[in-house]
Amino acid sequence: NTESQTFRLLPSSFLILFSTRTKRYILLTFRASPVVLLFSTMAAPIILFSFLFFFFFVSVSALNVGVQLTHPTISLSKECSRKCESEFCSVPPLLRYGKYCGLMYSGCPGERPCDGLDSCCMKHDACVQSKNNDYLSQECSQKFINCMNNFSATKQPTFDGNKCDADEVIDVISLVMDAALIAGRVFRKP
Repeated sequence: NTESQTFRLLPSSFLILFSTRTKRYILLTFRASPVVLLFSTMAAPIILFSFLFFFFFVSVSALNVGVQLTHPTISLSKECSRKCESEFCSVPPLLRYGKYCGLMYSGCPGERPCDGLDSCCMKHDACVQSKNNDYLSQECSQKFINCMNNFSATKQPTFDGNKCDADEVIDVISLVMDAALIAGRVFRKP
């Protein structure tokens, strides 16, 4: 069960709060670019204030320097991958799974997906690209959710060396996609 609340911050931005039984998420969309944060109940106001401060007053490239100093393999810029990865399995903004699954992360052109779940992410990337990079496309988000549900239901194997629980990755990505579906409805995206 997922509960959500939507708040309009500026003409082109929305704040959507999600909660499940065990986790709470913040989705902030700014000019149709989604950003997702995981937070606990007690820390929520502090994290939200800090995030909004940085979101509106600090450039993304400045944040990228701080993130890279903390962990050199993390970047906030668009990357492409040539190797199958499985890192930050339950952290939406940092998730890396296969070559194609993760925010601001995708396989390099011509790269084959690592497994069926990674193939779902690759198809979603292609769909979004075909919609003029509209990450809030209802059609792309719903197809992606259906693909992941099919992967899970058919119990397909994951790639060799995978350290993530595929169902956990699907849960994390599904929350982000649910948020994209809601934001897409708010922005009236097809």
